[in-house]
Amino acid sequence: MGNFEIKKMCETRAFYEFKDKNKKGEKIVVEITKVFPELTKGSLPMLWKEHGFTKKLYTSYLCADVYVTDEEGNCYGRYNPTVKPSDDGKRYVINFDWMLEVSDENIEKILKEVNRLAFVEVCR
Repeated sequence: MGNFEIKKMCETRAFYEFKDKNKKGEKIVVEITKVFPELTKGSLPMLWKEHGFTKKLYTSYLCADVYVTDEEGNCYGRYNPTVKPSDDGKRYVINFDWMLEVSDENIEKILKEVNRLAFVEVCR
């Protein structure tokens, strides 16, 4: 890993731009935001736990967006492990298997998975 340039926007938000394009000629940029929610009634972590999406109450979590720009300059959201298609396939929903607390190790996990999806799986 480490084959990317980091552009830190503030303490809680950074862009990780992969230096190389993948086999499809796509440029990959991952935006990661560190979220520290107020745990009040109706907050997302409270609702996720209350409705059984998570087993624990998250006091922090990472939010990732993956921007993929193709050779024609079109930008799409792809290769993001933190989201998945809904059961009916009509929209994307949170992939709670990838709901990770804020830490450098968890940021690295997300970046490694994006790297695998965008650079390794694309080759298959």
